[in-house]
Amino acid sequence: MIWSLLLMSLSMLAVAWLAWKIVQRQERGDDQLESLLKRDDDRAERGLRRAAGLPDEPASDPGRDQPND
Repeated sequence: MIWSLLLMSLSMLAVAWLAWKIVQRQERGDDQLESLLKRDDDRAERGLRRAAGLPDEPASDPGRDQPND
């Protein structure tokens, strides 16, 4: 009994992992989807910052965008 439950759980995990890998491969090649996801992430970040009482744009870190010398 326990072995059948364990085997069923492992097979469900294997199917879930395979589906996740297939979706990731398809999403990686879709530039339009990437831009939509980026815009949604930016919108969500602005909303969270407003809810926290912070300015819309975080203070820029001078070393963040600069290459190391």
